[in-house]
Parts: sequence; structure tokens; C-alpha cells
Amino acid sequence: LRQVQTQNNKSVNEALNQVLIDEEDYAGLRASIDAYDNFDNIALAQQLEKHELLEFRRISAYLYKGNNRWKQSVELCKKDKLYKDAMEYAAESRQPEIAEELLAYFLDNKLHDCFAASLCQMYDLLHPDVILEMAWKHKIMDFAMPYMIQVMRDYHSRVRAHICIYYHE
Repeated sequence: LRQVQTQNNKSVNEALNQVLIDEEDYAGLRASIDAYDNFDNIALAQQLEKHELLEFRRISAYLYKGNNRWKQSVELCKKDKLYKDAMEYAAESRQPEIAEELLAYFLDNKLHDCFAASLCQMYDLLHPDVILEMAWKHKIMDFAMPYMIQVMRDYHSRVRAHICIYYHE
């Protein structure tokens, strides 16, 4: 099957992917889906979502992400405590709602370090007033302070740049 897979035939890809799942070869499956894209992505993601091995569920989240099913991808990562992946996929989504939902999840579960890390990873998606309110309500201002300092620095730089342009014209 591997020799014929270079033709990127859907039937061959799906058969080989199933063999790799049956053999519990998650590294081989990941390599296969990265190299050959002609297969039913969503069907495979749904199958792997229920797999007993974590790495196969991780591949499921990866497949959902690749098909712009960001919410499903992040939800699956949260369920399996794959927080680094959840942060990465939320950032890649470019959707502030998904980012804020993930932050709320971290706060609700007292995962303050994940909250702080997310502020860096999803920086450009976030609204400073929302972050400030979340941190204040959960009494974790220290975790949000590096983010807030960076926001202030960025605002100051922008204002200063506009002032310089204004006075030099």
C-alpha cells in the first residue's frame, strides 16, 4: 500500500490509514495524512475522536483544525488536556470568541499558568479590557500583568509614532 500511496489515491490512502490505526501507529498515520491529502478528513477525524489512545485523539483535533472546524478542535484538546495544542489552534483560528472561550475555560478550571501563556500566544486576538476584567474578577492580576504591560507599551509606541508623523508634516 505504501508503494502505491504516492499516487495519492483516495481508496489506497483510506485503506493504509485504517491499517495504521489498527496497528496503533500514530506517527505513521500523522506522516500519511501530512503527505497525502486525498481521504475523507472529517470521517477520519470523527473515527479518531473516540480512539482510546491520546495521540490518535490529538490527530483528530489536528484534522478538525485543518478543516477550519476550530471550535471542535479546541474542544477536543481541552477534553484531553492538550492545552498547548488548544492555545495554538485557538490562535490559528484568528477568532477572538474562540480565544476568549479558551481563556474562560482556563480560569474556570484554575489553570492560571495556561491563562497567562494564552495571553502571549493569542495576544493580537484579545481585547485588553476583557482580559483586565477577567483577571480582576478571578483575582489573578499578577498573571495578566505581563500582557497588560505589553499592551501599554504597544499603545504608547503607536501614539508616539503618530505624534512624530503629525509634527514632522
